[in-house]
Amino acid sequence: MYIGTLILLLLIVIILALSIYQSKKKVKEMNLILKDILEGNLDRKLLVKDHTELSETYFIINEIVAKYKEELVNLKQSEKTYKQLVTNLSHDIRTPLASLMGYLSAIQDGIVTGEEKEEFLKLSSEKANILKDYIDTLFEWLKLESGERIFEFERTDIGELSREVMGEWILQLEQNQIEYQIRIPEEEIELVIDAASYRRILNNLLQNVLIHSHADLITLEVREAEENVYVSLTDNGVGISEKDLPHIFERLYRCDVSRNGKGNGLGLAIVMELIKANKGSIHVESKEAEGSHFLIKFSKNKIETSKSQG
Repeated sequence: MYIGTLILLLLIVIILALSIYQSKKKVKEMNLILKDILEGNLDRKLLVKDHTELSETYFIINEIVAKYKEELVNLKQSEKTYKQLVTNLSHDIRTPLASLMGYLSAIQDGIVTGEEKEEFLKLSSEKANILKDYIDTLFEWLKLESGERIFEFERTDIGELSREVMGEWILQLEQNQIEYQIRIPEEEIELVIDAASYRRILNNLLQNVLIHSHADLITLEVREAEENVYVSLTDNGVGISEKDLPHIFERLYRCDVSRNGKGNGLGLAIVMELIKANKGSIHVESKEAEGSHFLIKFSKNKIETSKSQG
């Protein structure tokens, strides 16, 4: 009997010793892997071979490392994007700024007079407006990215607001020999929306047509169907290539040279972000040499009147 008890106690001691040894071994392995992770190897993982008291700890640590890796990747992508943004903007701003300074210098020094002076003043105004557009676009994007964009959702007659925006573009469209059609019903189309966002959406889409499409006809249509409001902008320009179409709403993406190399690659990205903020969606269809069709859909039931920060 005593011998049996001693053997049992010996077995218990051996099992405990092995358990302690295995635990120490696992802790040592864990420390080595964690040290490797700390030194920057975020691909290392703690392997869970069995269900022990350490299994849940291993799982939590792996989740923390995976989340940190994802955040680090996003941070690096953001840094890359901002560097590219600064590079693009500095390049895009330099040309109109140099032209503006040249025109103003010629006027100030009396090199041009009469009709030529008036022409230089007109060109100076155009270059100044280009710079203003770049700055406005940049600040809009930065506010959206930082979450500091304030949205004021109010009941608005979307048809009347669309007519107002389009009216502000008529002179510029006529100067560029672009015909236009406006198809908006006379009756009120009420929608809860951030009016400033909607103005920016339409302005960016129209600017995109003006800069890139080479169209001579555009059509703006607003219609109501059941619980949705649809806003479409169609042009008969050069269209968007099949290669570019999936990427046009990506920030800093620029289509190929056939659609003109101008633009800062933020206009349509801002359109997408603002439409999302207003609980809408946008769909694009386009064929090269046939034109493009942008269709925006807003739900009448998704937003309540309020003020919120994006």
